[in-house]
Amino acid sequence: MTAGVEAPITLGFVGGTGPEGTGLALRFAAAGHPVIIGSRDAGRAQEVAARLSGGIKGEENAQAVSATHVVFLTVPYPAQAGLLPSLAEAIGSRVVINTIAPVVFEKGRPRPVAVPDGSAAQEAQRLLPNARVVAAFHHLSAKHLANLSHPLEGDVLVCGDDREAKQAAMELVRELRELRPVDAGDLAYASVLESVTALLIGINRRYRTESGVRITGL
Repeated sequence: MTAGVEAPITLGFVGGTGPEGTGLALRFAAAGHPVIIGSRDAGRAQEVAARLSGGIKGEENAQAVSATHVVFLTVPYPAQAGLLPSLAEAIGSRVVINTIAPVVFEKGRPRPVAVPDGSAAQEAQRLLPNARVVAAFHHLSAKHLANLSHPLEGDVLVCGDDREAKQAAMELVRELRELRPVDAGDLAYASVLESVTALLIGINRRYRTESGVRITGL
């Protein structure tokens, strides 16, 4: 999947104890990948991992990323800037898939957050200068991800500046049945992906559903 790495590759989830992290971890473990979920608290990660199926392991964040080939960032956006510099050395030049969408709620309504770097993914690239950051997996329902009997549907939009890293992310998308990866351009477009997350949250609340994204005509 990535140069010099034979599948199945080990996947690590920074902040993987939340709904998005555990949902993706369950899906990729079911697809045959060794999975490690990370947390600031190793005990918390191990406790959550013990409740999940598929032999998922739990470690402190730095240990989790050190033992993996591809790193997923699944922490809430406010935690990203304070956490990533401490992981930069452990992550090194690995492929990093940023799933983070900066969203706040104003009077119960979701709103995208303006990020000085342009997007959470671009901020992550600045904080992890040697990593190859890709933005993806923003628009999947955490509830559906965690329910392995629920079929997934839709497209996963993928942005990145590193061609090999983007290809690795798109190959991972293909391993989740019924999902299709769509190359959405370079990392500068990550702000659009992240903003659409707020839009979808609003739509799903109004229609009481769990909708995603589908690009027609491809």
